[in-house]
Amino acid sequence: MFTLNSLAPELIQQIGTELGNNVTELRLVCKRMSSVLESHILRSIAIDIMKPRLDVSISQLTTLATQSSHAATATHELHIRNLCPSKDPIYRSPIRVFDPDTEEWVNAPPAPHPPEVKIAEEKMHAMLQVAIASLSNLRSFKWNIGGSDSKWTPTAVINAVKTLPLLESFELIIEEGFDMADLQLQPLHNLQSIKISSPHNKSFVKIIEPLSLLIANSPNLHTLHLGPTYGATTSLHRLLENCPPNLVLPLKHLGLQGFSLKLDSITLPHLQRLTSLMLRNCQTSQSSPDGAYVSAAESSHPNEIWAILKTTDVRLNGIDVNHISTTLFDYISSYSGLKKLRLAPLNFETLGESDLAANQFYNFCLGKHASTLEELIVMADYEGGWCLGDEALVVISLCKKLRILVGKLVSEALDDAVKSLVDVTTQLPRLEKLTVHPADLEEFRWEVCAGPEMNHFQYVTTQLWRCVGEYEATEFSKPVPLIHVNSRKFMMQPSGGAGSVLRYQCNEPDDSDYWY
Repeated sequence: MFTLNSLAPELIQQIGTELGNNVTELRLVCKRMSSVLESHILRSIAIDIMKPRLDVSISQLTTLATQSSHAATATHELHIRNLCPSKDPIYRSPIRVFDPDTEEWVNAPPAPHPPEVKIAEEKMHAMLQVAIASLSNLRSFKWNIGGSDSKWTPTAVINAVKTLPLLESFELIIEEGFDMADLQLQPLHNLQSIKISSPHNKSFVKIIEPLSLLIANSPNLHTLHLGPTYGATTSLHRLLENCPPNLVLPLKHLGLQGFSLKLDSITLPHLQRLTSLMLRNCQTSQSSPDGAYVSAAESSHPNEIWAILKTTDVRLNGIDVNHISTTLFDYISSYSGLKKLRLAPLNFETLGESDLAANQFYNFCLGKHASTLEELIVMADYEGGWCLGDEALVVISLCKKLRILVGKLVSEALDDAVKSLVDVTTQLPRLEKLTVHPADLEEFRWEVCAGPEMNHFQYVTTQLWRCVGEYEATEFSKPVPLIHVNSRKFMMQPSGGAGSVLRYQCNEPDDSDYWY
């Protein structure tokens, strides 16, 4: 008779993979399970140093830095979430006090940190670099850089990461308040994937030169995702300017937000293997008050980008854009094979222009990829032809490999719209998740006050919750098992009544978030 404990270690580790986060419970079964699964547990670790968990996080750092830990060889993925012993994740509004000198109400000075915070800071300063450098088999590194992190940490982390011989993937999420001039990327080298996200940081331009040097020192780079940038803009040309003439990057995945892009003899050689492209807020030639300038030689209008791409052998299987044009549609219509498509039509000024483009997309473009498409996301700002109405659903119903569908609905006749949409999912056997959002009314396109827009969003969201909850299905119809509406998740379950009726059930509280 076979028991779990008699299985080969490889099979036990595969079971651990299938269990996901619940694998820690399997480790508690016996000593052998704990031993076999130790490397599996340590494969991915996180460093999260902040006030509520100082004992645990500093203990972890001490183990990595001072002992011959199994993590030194077992860990392949590291995520640094916080490096701030004084940080309290529970936000508290500052106390206001009256200043008699200025005769104004001001924020009270922060309370002094307790001794344990200072001790944790000193230990972190002594051990952080050594702890990270000990992970000799690390392949993937993700780092959330906070504006309140200790000022010395960027240098310590980079000095440790640059010593890791097997590192392939490097990802940064940079929060508001961090000065990117403190981030020296040029010591790194031989990366295959670079992702830098700075959703609220305006100093991205300060790392362009060190980032360009890093790219030049990574000849096997296949993934590059950057942005968004704010204020002074930059270009793909500047990112590539330090590459030697004989270096052609094997880029497969390129994502640029807020960058300028021009396809020419300098950039095109690096894009010949491209399989996915994200272009959001693509910039044209411009200057900025601080003197930064992108010339016409480094930038093109998005229309021109797609026209040139059509003349190449590049056939993308993933596209993510927020500028819609006829040249984009011409490119999409010139081949088949798209797997992931995200459109956010933000560049139309009138309903007529928007609906004309939507008609062209649904009737003449999307069908070319019906046999391959796996993810479709259409995020229109305003109600109209881009929403998931009857015209769109006709062609979407043909996408039999679709797994993810995200879109918006017109608020008029919402009950019928929701029913039609969910009915169509019964024709999509691989669909795993449907996400539905309200769209703004056309009359809000030039609205200055946000009040009516928010009221509309709140009302339609509430109605969507009701419509999804009232949808009925049988065990034979098999609609999509999971629907997201704003902050709520609805899962198909037996209704509990007589017969075999199924309904979407939501376990979220009634006061879930209404807002954007």
